[in-house]
Amino acid sequence: MSYLEEVEDVYKEAALNPQKGLCCTTTPIWQLPGLNIPTKMLEMNYGCGSTVHPRDLSNNPTVLYVGIGGGMELLQFSYFTRKNASVIGIDPVEEMISSCVENLIAAEKQNDWFKKDFIKLYKGNALQLPLENESIDVAAQNCLFNIFFEDELTKALKEIYRVLRPNGRLVFPIRSANPKYLKI
Repeated sequence: MSYLEEVEDVYKEAALNPQKGLCCTTTPIWQLPGLNIPTKMLEMNYGCGSTVHPRDLSNNPTVLYVGIGGGMELLQFSYFTRKNASVIGIDPVEEMISSCVENLIAAEKQNDWFKKDFIKLYKGNALQLPLENESIDVAAQNCLFNIFFEDELTKALKEIYRVLRPNGRLVFPIRSANPKYLKI
């Protein structure tokens, strides 16, 4: 079994049995008026906090988020875009996608402004994004790229740049004990 398959197994289990605190934080960075985050969605926040700043979400961008967790970032991005299919989530774990859909339905009930149709979910991964070239304004991920070896990271970055529109923005943290310059 490859390390990527092992990671998928961890997140399959986390989708089926939410594990509060599995990763770095369960506290949303953005406290916004009228934004209510369902409890299960908070428990399934398996990232290190949003890497996107609200200013990156001006002018109604199409936003890509790779590695969706419980959907909290997708909901937060929707707060700023509020149009159908303006936020796109990609995840390789079918169970995570199903749990995210359930959480988005709960979010729709708790937020008068939110429609689950603001978000489009795809099964896929960062190494082969199921999206058209130059279709995204803002691309983000939340620590996912930190697990990749150099070859996979280079491939994932090339994929992100393939789907970004001209002047699009890629926003993500890199944490590494041995940072290297990557030629893309």
